[in-house]
Amino acid sequence: MSHAELIETFEQLPKEKQAEVLDFAKFLAQRAKPDQSEPKTLANSALAQWINNPLSFKGFQPLSREEANAR
Repeated sequence: MSHAELIETFEQLPKEKQAEVLDFAKFLAQRAKPDQSEPKTLANSALAQWINNPLSFKGFQPLSREEANAR
């Protein structure tokens, strides 16, 4: 089946059926992806990366507790 034949057939369907076909095609594409069954651990999460490598700004000095309370 060529792309042109597929598109032509798809366009002959009512809008509701086009939506069903698209949903089904997305489902099949998702199933066809390689299995990524490796469980992600908290140590590999974005949160852990942020904690281990926090943002830093040159010359930035955080307020002391006293300075923060005074404001």
